[in-house]
Amino acid sequence: MKSYQQLFAEMKRRKVFKVAGVYGVVAFGLLQVAEPLAIALGLPDTFLTYVVAILFLGFPLALVLAWALEVTPDGVQRTGDAAPGEIEAIVAQPMSKRWPAGLMALVGVGALVAGGWWVGRQTAPEVSEGATGSEQTNVRLAFTDPGDDLRPSLAVLPFADMSPEGDQEYFSDGITEEILNTLAKIRELKVAARTSAFAFKGQNLDMRAVGDSLGVAYLIEGSVRKAGNQLRITAQLISAEDGTHLWSDTYDRTLDDVFAIQTEIAQAIAEELRIPLGLTNPSDLVTPTADLEAYDLYLAGLAQMRTRGAAVAEAARLFEAAIARDSSWAPAWAKLAEAREILTWYQEGWDDPPDTHEEWMEMMPTVIPVLLDGAEQAARQALVLDPNNASAHVALGSVLRDRRRYPESEAAYMRALALDPDNAEAHHQYGEFFEATGRQADALRSYERSVALDPAPVRRALVGNSLFLNDRPEEAVPILRQALTDSGYLPLIGGWLVDALDYLGEYEESARLRIGGGWDPELVQNLTRALEARDASLLSAEARARLTPPYWMMLGEPDSAAAALMAPLAPYDHAGDYYTFDPRLEPLMDSPQMQDLLRRMNLEGVQVQRTPKPEIEAAP
Repeated sequence: MKSYQQLFAEMKRRKVFKVAGVYGVVAFGLLQVAEPLAIALGLPDTFLTYVVAILFLGFPLALVLAWALEVTPDGVQRTGDAAPGEIEAIVAQPMSKRWPAGLMALVGVGALVAGGWWVGRQTAPEVSEGATGSEQTNVRLAFTDPGDDLRPSLAVLPFADMSPEGDQEYFSDGITEEILNTLAKIRELKVAARTSAFAFKGQNLDMRAVGDSLGVAYLIEGSVRKAGNQLRITAQLISAEDGTHLWSDTYDRTLDDVFAIQTEIAQAIAEELRIPLGLTNPSDLVTPTADLEAYDLYLAGLAQMRTRGAAVAEAARLFEAAIARDSSWAPAWAKLAEAREILTWYQEGWDDPPDTHEEWMEMMPTVIPVLLDGAEQAARQALVLDPNNASAHVALGSVLRDRRRYPESEAAYMRALALDPDNAEAHHQYGEFFEATGRQADALRSYERSVALDPAPVRRALVGNSLFLNDRPEEAVPILRQALTDSGYLPLIGGWLVDALDYLGEYEESARLRIGGGWDPELVQNLTRALEARDASLLSAEARARLTPPYWMMLGEPDSAAAALMAPLAPYDHAGDYYTFDPRLEPLMDSPQMQDLLRRMNLEGVQVQRTPKPEIEAAP
């Protein structure tokens, strides 16, 4: 008798094959539930990795135990020797009785391997080494060319406030945005951004002219009348080509039906345009709350979020108030997470805003960590309530990016874009991820996509700043000027424009902006004189204390710039992100000081990527 036949027969007798089959199938089932369990409990991303490792390590242990032990009526005992002739009898069995045990074991091994592969696909950030290195990402989801989008296109114009007191404009604007967001969930439909459509608010324009300006084939307009608990929403679909009214309806309901109305409008428009909803249940287009006061607070928060600056703090308070009324409503948690993370960039919205640069530096260690902790808690709570909330994934990605946990951050952004490819905020924040990791060419494309979806001033400013970081300051300046004008004055945008102007030697305009932003005129005059003369000896002690490494380079002081790179850098500190990949620091990229800074920022070995020179020369 062949030895391998005896071995297989012994393994069958000891039920090793059976254990292998059962173990593999059970392990596969466990891996299927591990991911939703991790999300629901807010467990770290490494949880799934540990589960896979434990199951794979446990497999050979289970086989060894199956070989050595057996379950008897008297309990678990050591497996005894085979009875005389027992092995020979198993070998002599026909194949129909011998093979099923082996096939069961193969199925178990296959299930275990398939489960491990599936988890790997779910947890991998799906990027190449270029996530924080010099290689390009294999994913181009964020860079879809809007010109290649052939879906039916429409814009939702601001619904008019027809309430008796005329004091419900924020509510009618919010309903407009909610209808827009509902329609945007229909994958076969291209919906123009709110910012684009709201540019026509209050204007009595020809629909064809509006359609041409927005580049859409259809327009939706309407009105909202809210009186107490009574609600009337009128909506109509118009062909932008000839102004024809294709569909209209009026919904006289109570406020309790506001979410159902949004779904019905989306359904009616999809049917009129003959496009599929892409959903089994149309009600999945909205995520309702049972507390209408919470919804009202949520809409007011959205209105504050759009303006950025100090208003973001008020938006966060409104979302917190909405959550206090309905703590099980995922959209409010997601928006609170976004607001708290965004607020780290707008110190004018902090409880006690700093008056000087020195105060800002002192406050960062206490304020920013608290905001990031709160943002992460809110994002993870939103995902417990709704794992498919794209805004929550965006907020979580931004928190992880700010904490320099880059692979996890990119995975969150990619999940958000897989759920909602037309999410302008996701493209915006993903661009900031690319910018923070030195992938400036990718950042520019992502920002351009976000502007194509929603040309808000802050998004256009990011395109301008990205052009500057791609060493294209001449193109950056006009975009930043216009964005600054359109936004009023946001210090963040003003700072980007000052950098670009100084890089081009336009010191007079940059000086005016600095003074307008609250800088001491004498300090500005001192800095301007030093920059014009390229003479650091002209700087006052106060000016020296405020210089970043790029400005030391402009003054012809590379040693001072390198020394400034060695300043302490906290894990929450945004300052390093401002200048690490500044084109003015290109001569220092290979210096020990820069390499040490990159290491401290979890970017060791990164090489900056910028748009290639031929692309710059070919740009109109």
